[in-house]
Amino acid sequence: MEALLEGIKNQGHGGGFLTSCEAELQELMKQIDIMVAHKKSEWEGQTHALETCLDIRDQELKTLRSQLDMKHKEVGMLHQQIEEHEKVKQEMAMEYKQELKKLQEELGRLKRSYEKLQKKQIREFRGSTKNHKEDQSEIERLNGKVEEFRQKSLDWEKQRLIYQQQVSSLEAQRKALAEQSEIIQAQLTNRKQKLDSVELSSQSEIQHLSSKLERAKDTICANELEIERLNMRVNDLIGTNMTILHEQRQKEEKLRESEKLLETLQEEKRELKANLQYHENFMHEEKKMQKKLQAKGNNTQHLVDSIRPLEDSQAERRITFQGQGDLGSVLSQLDFTHTSEELLQAEVTRLEGSLESVSATCKQLSQELMEKYEELKKMEGHNNEYRAEIKTLKEQILQAEQTYSSALEGMKMEISHLTRELHQRDSTIASAKCSSSDMEKQLKAEMQKAEEKAVEHKEILNQLESLKLENHRLSEMVMKLEFGLHKAKEISLADLQENYIETLNKLVSENQQLQKDVMHTKSQLEIATQMCKQKDNVFKLTLSRTTQFKNTEFKPTHGQHRHDGIKTEHCKTGLHSPRGQAPDSTGPVSRACSPLSPHLSSCSSTISLPSYFLGQTHSLPSLLDTNDANFSDTMSDGTNDQEEFISLVWKLSDFSSLLVLFLLLVHVVTMSAFIMETWSMRITQLTPFYFPFPSTPSLLPPVLDPHSISKRPASLIL
Repeated sequence: MEALLEGIKNQGHGGGFLTSCEAELQELMKQIDIMVAHKKSEWEGQTHALETCLDIRDQELKTLRSQLDMKHKEVGMLHQQIEEHEKVKQEMAMEYKQELKKLQEELGRLKRSYEKLQKKQIREFRGSTKNHKEDQSEIERLNGKVEEFRQKSLDWEKQRLIYQQQVSSLEAQRKALAEQSEIIQAQLTNRKQKLDSVELSSQSEIQHLSSKLERAKDTICANELEIERLNMRVNDLIGTNMTILHEQRQKEEKLRESEKLLETLQEEKRELKANLQYHENFMHEEKKMQKKLQAKGNNTQHLVDSIRPLEDSQAERRITFQGQGDLGSVLSQLDFTHTSEELLQAEVTRLEGSLESVSATCKQLSQELMEKYEELKKMEGHNNEYRAEIKTLKEQILQAEQTYSSALEGMKMEISHLTRELHQRDSTIASAKCSSSDMEKQLKAEMQKAEEKAVEHKEILNQLESLKLENHRLSEMVMKLEFGLHKAKEISLADLQENYIETLNKLVSENQQLQKDVMHTKSQLEIATQMCKQKDNVFKLTLSRTTQFKNTEFKPTHGQHRHDGIKTEHCKTGLHSPRGQAPDSTGPVSRACSPLSPHLSSCSSTISLPSYFLGQTHSLPSLLDTNDANFSDTMSDGTNDQEEFISLVWKLSDFSSLLVLFLLLVHVVTMSAFIMETWSMRITQLTPFYFPFPSTPSLLPPVLDPHSISKRPASLIL
């Protein structure tokens, strides 16, 4: 019996089987796992794609922001450069205004000092008319020196010609420089106008670009807001997905727990089924045993019934004793079978109760599975809704990406256009800088030349002052001579000789002084050229200021130069025009230059007088009177012209005024030379009557030729 029970148990443990409900549950769980894994993979791919798109958009936004920051920095740099240029222009304007004020003050001081000197000269001229007589011992010594002065006069004439050629070359250079300066000024005006137009266009373009940048910023802000909204929506969807996943995980855990319970119940069911089979088999065996025992009992009873009549009374005791033993054994077996049957019935009742409980739990699990299946259907509906929402969101994101990409393309096109425009501006600015550097180099050269000319003008001014002093002395001497000529009838020959010797001595000393002054001016010119070469570093600093002055004060100075150019053109017309046709604006110049022709005619007429009057001594008083009248007229005209020219000089205060000043200086020099020549001619006219030696017109300092004097104003127009 024990072996049979062990075999039944082994069969119950080894022969496991599944019901249809459990198979369906497993299939459903597998499908649910597959669906969840598929959805999870899809959602992970979608979230990863969205994250990559968002990262790409963030990178593009960062690049655009960096580009916008660079553009803002470039715009700020341009604004700073413009402000710096404006500040530099204002500073240069203030500096040049201060320099102009200083120059005007210096001109006023010079004018006052000149007026004071003029007054002093007038006073000295009035006080020096009293002392005229000197000793006669130097007459013989002067007669010996006359021949030496004649020889020196030839050298002086050669030097005069050389100086005249130098002056003509300098005038030609000055004309060329003036033309170049006018051309450069016109080019500078054109360049300044171009720069102004470029600045205006750049400002308008900068404003347009700033408006475009603001619009682009607004669009970028709107796109950022949309992206943030979409990100919030995506985050919400991700949160909902996470909650759904969490719920699904919880449900999966519940399903796993239910599966575990089902497995445990199935195992218990299997065990119960095995026990039931074991008990059923045991019941069948017991029934078989009972049948066998009943058959044996029947056989024994049949044997007993058959043996009873056959045996004798003698054998009844043995048979009864053996039958009682067999019956006891049979009864014991029957009792054991009854007890086993009772036990099996109790186990059967217990197993039936457990089967009822298992069936109830199976029903509950089936109901729970149905509910979970319904929940899964609801979850699928929610998932479908979420898919539809995700599709709509994807479409919105695609539309936003398309709009954003179109906006980015437009921004890229605008930025490329702006970069092209900026490159064009940079190229134009570079070309303008190159041209300005060339112009600056030309201006440097011209400024160096102008500074050299300024040094020369200063030296010429010094010479002019010395010539003015000499002219004053000569005028005093002429007045003395006129005063002596008026008293010539009462003065003896000795007095005339003494006066002549004194005047000759003074002329010789003045001629020597003039030569010394010429040598001094030459040395000063050489020193000035050396100093100009040594002061190149100082001029570089001034040239930087001139470049700034070109950018700042060019417009007003250009107008001034234009006005001065008009004045010089009026002077040209006045000097070139014949007598009586000069305009009113150039009255002083025309009045200063027009007396030259009668003076020259008088000079040309008086040069032939000494040879004509060698034999005609009786006509001396009339000749002296006419010469005195002519000389006084020329002196008065010369002084008036000098005063008019000096008044004109003080009115002009620009670069063109320096040129006019140079012309005036040359004119004053020619006038002084003309006065000295007329005075020497008068002396030559007097010498044949009072002295035995011939006339000495070559004793005077080297002066310009009358023909060259007549041609001088035309060559000194500019």
